[in-house]
Amino acid sequence: MNRRDFFKLAGLAGLTLIPGSSAATGGIAGEPLTPRAYEGTFWIFVNAAGGWDPTSLCDPKGRANEMDPDPMNMYLTSEILSAGNINYAPLGYNDTFFQKYYQDLLIINGIDMQTNGHDSGSRHTWSGRLVEGFPSLAALVAANAGPELPMSYLSFGGYDLTGGLVARTRSGNVNALGRIAYPERFDPSNADDRFHSVRAAELIQQARDGRRTTQEMEATLPVEQVAMNQMFTATDGANELKLLQQYLPDELAQDNALRRQAQVALAAYRAGISIAVNLNYGGFDTHGDHDNAHIPRLQTLLEGVDAIWQEAEAQQVADNVIVVVGSEFGRTPGYNANNGKDHWSVSSMMLMGKGISGNRVIGGSTDRHQPLTVDPGSLSLSESGIRIEPQHIHYELRKLAGIHEGDFATMFPLSPAQPLSGLLS
Repeated sequence: MNRRDFFKLAGLAGLTLIPGSSAATGGIAGEPLTPRAYEGTFWIFVNAAGGWDPTSLCDPKGRANEMDPDPMNMYLTSEILSAGNINYAPLGYNDTFFQKYYQDLLIINGIDMQTNGHDSGSRHTWSGRLVEGFPSLAALVAANAGPELPMSYLSFGGYDLTGGLVARTRSGNVNALGRIAYPERFDPSNADDRFHSVRAAELIQQARDGRRTTQEMEATLPVEQVAMNQMFTATDGANELKLLQQYLPDELAQDNALRRQAQVALAAYRAGISIAVNLNYGGFDTHGDHDNAHIPRLQTLLEGVDAIWQEAEAQQVADNVIVVVGSEFGRTPGYNANNGKDHWSVSSMMLMGKGISGNRVIGGSTDRHQPLTVDPGSLSLSESGIRIEPQHIHYELRKLAGIHEGDFATMFPLSPAQPLSGLLS
């Protein structure tokens, strides 16, 4: 398969492969890269697109009584539930989720997003900076650990800017992956249903290999070598997708979009071809009829995160996975005239997995969801402390990933005046 055909089929499958400089040349050093199987930590970033409501989730705010003229939520403060050290709203799937995972969960509340815009908020949440041009943390992790892998950075949506550091694979119609992995078959699932006989296929491959060898020998200019490297990376990617096909379940989940995305992502990880992934689930921008529209979305989101861990356990990789869940901002205190909630620049994040200590809540907010400050040393609430910003969280996540220093940290700096050391552990 030539490069043009590969990208054409990738487009039909809903996969968009965007070569970054690292994928083609080895990144900053500019040396060619040889694909290898990845066995490190798998990073999963779950985006609740549209702006979720933490007060209906992990930063609960109830109303004092049924006569409250401007209730934060319709449930009562006395109905707020807890699991270990974590309080949560008595809604939807919350009780099942938090009772099951509280020992693994780190909740960060009262995050000052400094914006209530969708694009800027999403960028701030997933890159750690409000300014434009910063890559997502997922892209940095993938670029650092293995930019040469065919699906190093897999994205199902959300903020996935790469900064040119790594190729991004956007996935849509995952059921069409077989056509890319097995272009020589009429039916991708049937090894005997082929366009050519086995002998003819062998001769075709021998001719391709010979042509490739000749082209490599004749390419003497660096620009030619780089272009050829890009072409061969694209064509070799189809072979790597065969590994992905081997690890995919026979049937992908239809009842939960996040579970289906997780099945593909974890299969790519087990195949050794993926390092970081964006999972995406939207519908949270509920300016009208908030409770009836928003709470079911939160339930599906938590069911999806639950399914991620179930899938990771089933594929025996749960001990090597990190999950970060967030959104671009929160929702306003109380309801508007349409029983909806508008944009609010205070949010929360939920983290769990390898290297993250659970059963903890860092930060907080007032009864009207204004951010409280924390002492940067003890991480406890303090009137003389600092507001938690996304860069505080990203700085610690970069440390966990081993990229808080070095070339990437210099290119895309985070500089919290007072880091929250020990935030994750």
